[in-house]
Amino acid sequence: MNVIPAWREGVTGRGVVVTILDDGLETDHPDLIANYDPMASYDVNSHDSDPQPRYDMIDSNRHGKRCAGVVAATANNSLCAVGVAYGASVGGVRMMDGDVTDAVEARSLSLNPQHVDIYNASWGPDDDGKTVDGPGELATRAFIEGVTKGRNGKGSIFVWASGNGGREHDNCNCDGYTNSIWTLSISSATERGEVPWYSEICSSTLAATYSSGAINEKQVNSLNFRSFLLYKS
Repeated sequence: MNVIPAWREGVTGRGVVVTILDDGLETDHPDLIANYDPMASYDVNSHDSDPQPRYDMIDSNRHGKRCAGVVAATANNSLCAVGVAYGASVGGVRMMDGDVTDAVEARSLSLNPQHVDIYNASWGPDDDGKTVDGPGELATRAFIEGVTKGRNGKGSIFVWASGNGGREHDNCNCDGYTNSIWTLSISSATERGEVPWYSEICSSTLAATYSSGAINEKQVNSLNFRSFLLYKS
């Protein structure tokens, strides 16, 4: 992704605030704690300010933490990884660990829009090759308010994953979130620059970036362990 030359030029994400709309974020994770931004965080599922994920035996609510690590894991601390924008501030919205209603989506998409620069999301309708759906009335209103009034009038940036339904021949033109005029749709490429088996094709795709490929290819390295396990290790 040519990030090292960008880092050498001082482009590290410093001054940018990103929030991950997902299943939670470990605020005390040693790779995130230095860049964690409570003003970019909220628990919509439990209606409080702490986005800490709900733990279970299989650590199922780990996706938000891993996304945050890819974005803004702290550099040069000899732990798990380093984020692409390791100088950015990062927060999390816990909104996927429950019923994802129109109101839940709208509340997440409109969190502190004068403070948050970028909202990152990797969810939408089922990637089953037959579901056509998109944002409801409240979420649509949140998108419009964000792009017209967010970031002090510059417009909020909504970044969306293009979907994982490639095996089911799903097409992200049928996904009203990634296909929205208010979102930036990002697809995937393997380490060899090929189309991954799960990737979806659609005309809304703005760019592609490296992600996991086949089982014999390198995978994205991010935060795979709970913070208390790291502290014990």
